[in-house]
Amino acid sequence: MYVKHYFNFRIIYFISWRLVLWSLFTGLIALLSYEYLGWKWVAVPWLPVSLIGTAVAFYVGFKNNQSYDRSWEARKIWGGIVNTSRSLGAASRAFINLDEAPEEATQEEVTAEIRTLIYRHLAWLSALKHAMWQRTAWEHQQIDSVRQRNYFKRRIDFSTFEEEAAGYLSPEELAWVNTKKNKATQILDRQSQHLAMLKQRGFLTDFRQVALQTILNELYTEQGRSERIKNSPLPRQYATSSAIFILIFTFLLPFGMLKEFEGNGPELIWLLLPFNLVVSWVFSLMEYTGDYSENPFEGLINDVPIQSIVRTIEIDLKDMLGESALPERIQPVENVLF
Repeated sequence: MYVKHYFNFRIIYFISWRLVLWSLFTGLIALLSYEYLGWKWVAVPWLPVSLIGTAVAFYVGFKNNQSYDRSWEARKIWGGIVNTSRSLGAASRAFINLDEAPEEATQEEVTAEIRTLIYRHLAWLSALKHAMWQRTAWEHQQIDSVRQRNYFKRRIDFSTFEEEAAGYLSPEELAWVNTKKNKATQILDRQSQHLAMLKQRGFLTDFRQVALQTILNELYTEQGRSERIKNSPLPRQYATSSAIFILIFTFLLPFGMLKEFEGNGPELIWLLLPFNLVVSWVFSLMEYTGDYSENPFEGLINDVPIQSIVRTIEIDLKDMLGESALPERIQPVENVLF
């Protein structure tokens, strides 16, 4: 997630240089064909070009709305994970105590059970985070996207799940989790089994077990929503059609402008180049914006900052446990928060 008010010039340059070259290419083809080759027939009437532009604007606007909805829904899902995680920590501390524990239980044992639940939840967050970071076939794999990911990998500590979970799970439990396909799902199932064990031992009443299980069910729901966005792309017919329509419109645009600028005087026809550049750039940038907003977990600068969100939850939960060695909040790198 980019955190400054506006993109800086370098980002605008990397976004725009291909768009600018394309508009200059189409503009020069139109001018050279019309002026120097004498192919007057290449001048397209402006009315059909403007109709195409209107249709493209509506279509790209629709696609961008859908892309933004996916991105904003992803952020709301992870906001819900923050709230539910805090509820799990608070409920665990409130429901598991000596008042309901067996007579032989000690405060140290109660604290250990709470810590196990909360630390296992942190392992769940790590598992879900790394699942969201896995690349899919429809996410951007162009050279510039790969370079962007590699650039930030050299500057940010993207630890593996095993490295992170080693601090939350016992070696035996970590080895067990690593045998599972969907680690996040199996960790939540382990949490449910742990609650059942606490109920059998007398640490939880029926009501408190159900209340904690309800929170786990909410986490299952949020996980499923996050996986739905990750594993279900924006329908490719919309993405493909939008790109084709932009390509057609920006190619025809300078040919439709020839007569318009020539009508103001033959010497002014070269004004076609800058005006074609601006109009083409605007339409192409709209397409680019929607294209790079539809996948909020693909490891680029417009992603939902799940690493930062997970760190915030970790700080809150460890603070609930009374730990003093709390990790630092994730800071933006190059004005980007992951």
